[in-house]
Amino acid sequence: MHIFDSTRLKLTAWYLLIIALISIGFSAIIYQVVTNELERGFMVAEYRIRGMPIPRQRVRLLLEDELVSAKHLVAARLAVVNGFILVVSGLASYFLAGKSLQPIKVAMDEQKRFVADASHELKTPLTSMMTEIEVALRDKKLNLSESKKLLKSNLQEVEKMKGLANYLLSLSRYRANGKDVIKERVDMKGVVSEALEKNMALATKNEIKITNELESVNVYGNKQSLVELVSVLVNNAIKYTPRDKSLPVSRAGINISLRKAGKNAVLDVKDEGIGIDEKDIPHIFDRFYRADLSRRKDVVDGYGLGLSIAKSIAELHRGTINVVSAPGKGSVFTVIIPAS
Repeated sequence: MHIFDSTRLKLTAWYLLIIALISIGFSAIIYQVVTNELERGFMVAEYRIRGMPIPRQRVRLLLEDELVSAKHLVAARLAVVNGFILVVSGLASYFLAGKSLQPIKVAMDEQKRFVADASHELKTPLTSMMTEIEVALRDKKLNLSESKKLLKSNLQEVEKMKGLANYLLSLSRYRANGKDVIKERVDMKGVVSEALEKNMALATKNEIKITNELESVNVYGNKQSLVELVSVLVNNAIKYTPRDKSLPVSRAGINISLRKAGKNAVLDVKDEGIGIDEKDIPHIFDRFYRADLSRRKDVVDGYGLGLSIAKSIAELHRGTINVVSAPGKGSVFTVIIPAS
């Protein structure tokens, strides 16, 4: 039996035990009160018929039989009521136990998937490093140049694992409701400018042109977290906008706009890249998810954690993030955060 089902049954049993004790306790009190009232009533009746021409002993026996019968009737009806209460309470307790444990079950399942996915992602570079080292150790003609090449390759794999560890730490931090994240009044225009500066080198390298239309909009949040959110979106836009190598400059570009709409700050990151297939859109914010069909692995390295982190940051700031995209037509990621 699954641990969730076992715990659910135990919790149901405890609920039912508590309800049974309360119900039986109240029934005992009700029984005592009712029987006391019956006895008092029969005593009054006995007193009133004393003057009647009926043998006193016969009257007493008749009243005692009626009293015993009334007590049995009360006890039987209370037993039926208690049985009904316990059956209904048992079903309700089982339902409520399931509802109470559902978030725990979801968290446990999510943790299992997280560990499995993280283990898989770590296993790949470790396996690669181990294979290279084993091959090198068997090579008796290994020279200094080849050794340096091997070390360089291993260093790249270590950097990948370091990046994965940093991603996992960030994700864990934001998924924990960001309790240690300090919030203040932040100008989103400065946030976007800083994120662009961080990614400008990659854009230049890929010959991607970035244009922007930024209004000054304040929000209540953590500046560094918001810079990370925007940086993730800009970085993704750059990586998934392939350069047309037949032309001296890229045929595609990226546009970033920031505006105030009502009581919200609205950020749009639009690219003219390879786009996302419709079936992949509902999953792109899931951890470790990579749309292999629409986003080519030969073009982009990654762990599928960036958008998950971006979503967590948006939710931490009581905001939302969504995407509109189609294969070959690019994507538009929109972040909406309450303005302050």
